[in-house]
Amino acid sequence: MTEKNLPKIHIIGIGNLTRLDDGIAIHILEELRKETFPDNVKISDLGTGGIDIALALDGWSFGIIIDAVKIESLQPGELIEFEIHNEVLPDVAGFSSSHGFDVLSALKLAFTISDINLPKKLIIVGVQVERIDGFGTDISAKVKEAIPTVIAIIHDMIDDYILNYTEG
Repeated sequence: MTEKNLPKIHIIGIGNLTRLDDGIAIHILEELRKETFPDNVKISDLGTGGIDIALALDGWSFGIIIDAVKIESLQPGELIEFEIHNEVLPDVAGFSSSHGFDVLSALKLAFTISDINLPKKLIIVGVQVERIDGFGTDISAKVKEAIPTVIAIIHDMIDDYILNYTEG
């Protein structure tokens, strides 16, 4: 497969750097930007997201969204990962509320807008937070430890997607 025929992959981070662990996705993007990716891979910091999430995914083959989550059953730094197949979205509560408009709400809206062409493959990776109440740019130690794991997962996702990609 030539680079010209490679699928378009968009890695999106959602978070607020000034809300402690809520900024974990942005810290992950900062680490990813230190690496070299082919031209078909784009890395975007969408801040607190909103409908910009749907607009940023429009026209891409594969989308990966990284966000902070606060789910009672998870420990700080644990990950949750799921794939979005269609407008029937998973019932997952706990996406970071400092955004005002969480990832699943943005995707729910995107599925109702016929002009938005969402990726055929869309995966959300959530990182369990420890602290989001208050302000500051420090990430808690347990959450920070998740960064290399998330980066490895993203590389595996990209490699697997390209390996199994068929046009059309």
